[in-house]
Amino acid sequence: MALYNRFVSVASRLSRQPALLAAAASTTAAAVTGAAACACAAAPEPATAAAAQSATPPASSAWPSPLKTVSDTIYENVIAPYAEPSREKLLPDLPPNVKGREKPTLVISLDGTLIESQWTRQFGWRYIKRPGVDDFLRQLHPLYELVLWTDAQNTADPVVDRLDPQRLFRHRLYRDATTYMQGEHKKDLRALNRDLDKVLIIDCSASSFSLQPKHGIAVKPYRVEQDPLKEDTTLKNLVPFLQFVALNQRLKGSTTPFHKELEALGVSTTIEDGGVAFQKAVDARFAELRAAGKMPMQRGRGSFMGGGGDSSGAAAAGGSVWERMGLRKGAQ
Repeated sequence: MALYNRFVSVASRLSRQPALLAAAASTTAAAVTGAAACACAAAPEPATAAAAQSATPPASSAWPSPLKTVSDTIYENVIAPYAEPSREKLLPDLPPNVKGREKPTLVISLDGTLIESQWTRQFGWRYIKRPGVDDFLRQLHPLYELVLWTDAQNTADPVVDRLDPQRLFRHRLYRDATTYMQGEHKKDLRALNRDLDKVLIIDCSASSFSLQPKHGIAVKPYRVEQDPLKEDTTLKNLVPFLQFVALNQRLKGSTTPFHKELEALGVSTTIEDGGVAFQKAVDARFAELRAAGKMPMQRGRGSFMGGGGDSSGAAAAGGSVWERMGLRKGAQ
């Protein structure tokens, strides 16, 4: 059953690619022949019939398993190139002069999260942006290494170009960077070549980041027919929290893993209500931090967040965020 489950997730791929099937058959035949010969050579011949009946290999037996050999051979030579990420490090190494000062990484999916894809016979493919996309990217770009990760093929590049004409996304990852298992393309954040404590992902499918579920926020897929007035506030309501965790690390030297900050909100990270409950939890968390004097603030203009409610409340004393970041004009 375990072997069956291992191969069933890629059966649909192989069935559509005769060349791969031929390679699998050839590889299987060679593996079976070699494994069988190896097993025969390694198996000891019992001295008597009684010994044969009582001969049972120990649990840690080193005898070769023909079935396992076949499984490993097929997987490594036929399946792995299609089921595993196309490269060991999905993102390039950070420059030596940046290490220790690098931005955290925010992974964002495309279809359903930032846009809705529609196809009709009359117009073909049309792509509709979720409300707030432009502001969302603009506000988070200075604070994060933004990574677009979609399970679409890299033919989606023209769509991404239209969505992000200013190239705010530092990197783009496509289907070849996913891990295909259990019939789905999953995004393994460990393959990003980044500190996992500083990585978050926003996706419209929780199963896509199920390998690291604590690091993700699952938003409701955007459907324009459910939002005719374009009043969806999901992305807007995520901004204050995302700004906070990034700036809290930069300004106050926080070493709390980002997913721990997410857990501290005490709210579901599967968002179905446009982020209303999430924003309330963020406001409550910010109130606690302000009371404890642990909230980075901007003098005279409320908090650093641009959202509504408590997350844009009264300012606290002290230098502004921009002064402390050295980004204000004329700051040294």
